[in-house]
Amino acid sequence: MLELVDPVGIPRRESQAQRRNLDTPIGRRVGFIWNQYPTTRNFWTRFERALEALCTPPHVARAYKPNTWSPLASETFKKISGEVDYFVVGVGA
Repeated sequence: MLELVDPVGIPRRESQAQRRNLDTPIGRRVGFIWNQYPTTRNFWTRFERALEALCTPPHVARAYKPNTWSPLASETFKKISGEVDYFVVGVGA
């Protein structure tokens, strides 16, 4: 049996929260999402430290993906999204 499949397919649509403008990142709770891409390891560690020193967040949440190609688990995202005021997302995470 031969089955023809439309190469365009049906795109999956994810619901998104309403975006809000952030007046200032200083003193706000921050979340970092990063995919641990090997060529960015040195940069990302230094970037997080610099941002934390500059913004002095009262709470920091980190979600590091176990690989570069799969999305962050929705349960993990939901958990930390309630703990932070904004996210910094790095390298296609």
